[in-house]
Order: sequence, then C-alpha cells, then structure tokens
Amino acid sequence: MGMKRQHDSAMQDAGLSMAASVLCCSCGVPIVPNQAMRCAQCLKSEVSIVEGIPRQVVLQQCRSCNRYLKPPWTACEPESRELLGICLKRIKGLGKEVRLIDASFIWTEEHSKRVKVKLTVQKEVENSSVLQQTMVVEFQIVNQQCDDCKKSFTPHTFNAIAQVRQKVTHRRTFLYLEQLIMKHNAHNKVVSLKESREGLDFHFAQRSHAQHFVDFISSWVPTRTRNSKHLLTHDANSNVYQYKYTMACDICPICADDLVFVPRGHSALLSGADPLMLCQRVTNSIRLISPLTLRVHNIPTPEYWKRPLDPVCTRAHLTEFIVLNVELLKQETPAETSQPSQRGGRSRFALADVEIARAADLGVNDDRLVVRTHLGNMLKPGQRAYGYDLRSVNISGLDTAGVEEQMQRTDVILVRKLYKRRKGRAWDVQRLDKDRDEGEKPLNDEADMEAMKQDLEEDPEMRRHVNMFKKEANNKNKPSSTAAEAADEDDGEEEDDEDGPEVPLAELLEGMVLVDETPTVPAGPSE
Repeated sequence: MGMKRQHDSAMQDAGLSMAASVLCCSCGVPIVPNQAMRCAQCLKSEVSIVEGIPRQVVLQQCRSCNRYLKPPWTACEPESRELLGICLKRIKGLGKEVRLIDASFIWTEEHSKRVKVKLTVQKEVENSSVLQQTMVVEFQIVNQQCDDCKKSFTPHTFNAIAQVRQKVTHRRTFLYLEQLIMKHNAHNKVVSLKESREGLDFHFAQRSHAQHFVDFISSWVPTRTRNSKHLLTHDANSNVYQYKYTMACDICPICADDLVFVPRGHSALLSGADPLMLCQRVTNSIRLISPLTLRVHNIPTPEYWKRPLDPVCTRAHLTEFIVLNVELLKQETPAETSQPSQRGGRSRFALADVEIARAADLGVNDDRLVVRTHLGNMLKPGQRAYGYDLRSVNISGLDTAGVEEQMQRTDVILVRKLYKRRKGRAWDVQRLDKDRDEGEKPLNDEADMEAMKQDLEEDPEMRRHVNMFKKEANNKNKPSSTAAEAADEDDGEEEDDEDGPEVPLAELLEGMVLVDETPTVPAGPSE
C-alpha cells in the first residue's frame, strides 16, 4: 500500500509539471509559457533588436592635434571614457526602446584607423518578452582639420593682439614683466610673442584672452589702454562680421630711481610736494619720495594719466660719487610731523648730511660737496653712491621757480648705493621665447638684464614676484684657474661689502628646467 501511494504522488507531480510547461511552437522544446510561445533561441533567430543600429560609423579626428569632433573638438586618450562617450553619441538607434546595458572597447591595431566597441542592448518584443543581444560597432577614423589648425596654416593665426609699449631708452620694465608673466602663468593663452624695438606684441586666439592679459598688465604697472578693431570679412545676408582686435597698452615712462618734475598745480594736489622728487617704486601706483624731507606720495594710475608727470633724469644720467663723511640728522617723532601716514621707509631711509666728492675728480681737484640725502642708514665713509648732479641738468622749459629754490638747497641728489659685486651669481631667471621678423637681429639687452638682477638683489619686495632658479654647478670640465686669476678672486672677495645684497638660498627654486624632457610613458627595462 505504501509503495502504491508513493507512485501515485510521483505521477501527480509529473502531471502538474507537464501542465505548467508547453512546447515551443518552432522547435518543440519544453518552455515556460509566454506570449510568443517560443524559446529564447527561436526568438533570437526570428527577431533582431539590433536591426536599426548601424555597424559602421564615421569618427572625425584632426590629423594635427589628434582631437575628436564631439562637437566641439575634444582631446581624448585611446580607450578612455571620454572617447567612449563620443562613440556612443555617434551611434543612432539607441534610445528608450533599445536600452544600452554595457559598452566596452575591443583591441585594434594602433595604426589601423579603426575603433571597435562591443555593445549589449535589451529590447521588449512580442508582448512583454525582453530580449538581450550583443553586437560590435566599428568606427572608421576619418582625418579632418579642426578650426584651430586651419588658422595655424593661414596668415590669420590670431584674432586679438596686445601691444605693450613704453617710451624709454631701456628695456628693464619689459624684462621684469616677463618674470611676472611666468610667475603667474599669464602666458598660457598666448599664441605667439613677437619682440620689436618698440616693445612686445602678444597674439591671442580670442578677444577675451587678450582682455584678460591686458587687465593683468594693468594690475602691475600704470598702463593706459586703447582699443581698436579691423574688419576682416563680413556676410551681409547672415549679418556676421569678423574683426581683428588690437589693444595698445602704453606703460608710464617713469621708472624706479628716476628724477621726476612735479608741476606747481600738481604739487598742490600732493599736499605741497617738492618740485623734484625721486621715484622709489612703480607698481599699480607711482611712489615718489622727497630726498630732503622723507615725505612719500603715492599717485594712483587714474590720477597719473589725468596729469602725467615727466622724468627729468634717468639712470643714464647718474654720476658716481665717493662718500667722505656721514652725519645723521635727528628724526622727527610721529607726533611732530604733520602727515605721519606719508612718512615711509623709516627702517631703510634716514636723513643725513653727507660729504661727497665726484669719483672722476678724485686726485684731480679738491672739490667737495655737503648734501642732504635720504640714504643715511645705507651709506658709510669710503663707500660709493650714484646720484644726479643738478649743476649739469638742463631744466629749460620747466617752471623753474620752485626748482631753482630746491637746487639752492642741494646740488646733488643721491639715488642709490653702489655695491661691489662678484662676477658670478648662484642663480638665474628664465626668459620667454620670442619671435622676430626675418632678417632682424635679436636685441642686445644684457645691460638691462644685469640692471634688473641688481634690483632683485637689493629689493626683497621685488623678489617675491619673480621665480629665481639655482644654477647647476658645472665645475667638472672647467679648467683650473691660474695663480693671477686666483689672486684677483681673493682680492675681490676681500673688497666685497659686508652688507652687500645677497639672495637667500631659501628663495631659490631647485632647478632651472627650460624644456620638459620627462617622457609621458615610463620607460621599460633595457634589453
């Protein structure tokens, strides 16, 4: 009886399973009942969900810069997510009905100009039956030139130009601007840089890049900008005009250590400034200091261009003097001065009566002068200094009423101390790559570069905005010096000033790398 019951239950379970499954109407295989009454293999053979998806697609790539057209033109690494996104956007037929499940690259030879992508898609067919299939789409890379590369092969390589000019005889300002530009990476949008005797021309691909660069220059030096545009082409039907923009930047002609003449009307606006003042520093404002009273006046850029000032003497007119005696004067206390906020440089400058003699007259005559100067803390007997000899300055054409009164108080205005420097430096600065016209010789700016390096050594505030690099020691192949050269070097070291300007090693960068030679792909082991 027990065996018969077990047999009956097994027959009932088999009957239920036979009742729950049906045979495929195409191949006769038992399947779970569905709306199509077909198995998955028969559905795949009879219904294709990838019919509307193309298997070959064209992919545009620029031959020069290797960028792909998205649009816009985009740089992508091989088999990257960015490139996969560009490829998927090129495939038509993927949407709500055909859902993309997975996508991946299939390896192809590098120079085959082919990119293969394996797709896995799903689609609902035959009344709620979901079918999934896999296919391979092949992308053919077609060379096409992008707009930027087209401009590089035509005369119109730039759309905007920033012309930086300064009406002076030296190039110290342009050399310092180069260091500021490299320090703040302001030349990353510059297409090309052209050097001329009048100044520098910076070319840009877009007008906004040029405007941003001009704003950077104006934030560091007093600049006046004039804008103009030149019509290249125009389409009257679509009302499209193409211009080439020019931004002319004029830098003020006043530089550090210049002797500036302040007219009578401008002197009243500066609270009674002296007619002749020294330019201490030029940033986004001009700082003038009186060598007789230590009063400092800052002239902002807008105020300067409303009433421009002219330099009477520049560094080319400096005369070398020898300091014979220094007598410091009693300093006024802040309570005694009428404008304590305008008294600047107390730790560096101090009023003193200095007895000097011209270096060219030493041993020829006994002509000595006692002048008042603001360099009392910096000068010592026996040292040398540069100054302007007002007895030989031509001031014709100026309002000489106040100038003559100041010249009666002092005959020489000392400007800066003359340091004894060694020939070699342990540091150097980088330069920008410049283009020149065909046949034009490069400008000789070694003297101006030496003057700028001396300013960097003497002014810590100026060094903060400049990248200085350590020089590599190349003494291995250097021939040994003779005894006479060694004696001269020893004498030079003994004559160096104790308080001579030096650049601390902490302010120098580790190395001077002009060309990045680091490989993008790490080299493998040598065979």
